Amino acid sequence: MKKHLLILLTIGMLLSCSSDDNVSDNKITSAKITLIDSNGEVASGIVIYAYDETTWNVIGDDPQFADFQAASGNDGVATFTNLTTDLNFGELNNYSQTFRFSAHYSLNRKNKVKVKAISFNLGDDKADIIILD
Repeated sequence: MKKHLLILLTIGMLLSCSSDDNVSDNKITSAKITLIDSNGEVASGIVIYAYDETTWNVIGDDPQFADFQAASGNDGVATFTNLTTDLNFGELNNYSQTFRFSAHYSLNRKNKVKVKAISFNLGDDKADIIILD
């Protein structure tokens, strides 16, 4: 009887673990960040760096250690097609994550940085604007 109970418990644990693994299957988290300059025009060719909470808290805004990066196109939009990784979205953080998107640019010959924090749940597709002023 104990042997059968142990087998049933083992099967139950395996099934529960595999169902957790399936939570992130086919769920892609993405973002579109539009850059607008101080004149209200779209800003193209500027790289946006994305950092998850852990990277931001440990390293801060250092492009060398960014988790993701994308450049704004002619339409001023930097597209992050897949922010989903097992490290970013998991059971420990309830399948949610805050990313910080950082734009490094020059304005009036001064180097500047703008950062926008956006919270995501696994599978979200969000859009936001960063004004470079």
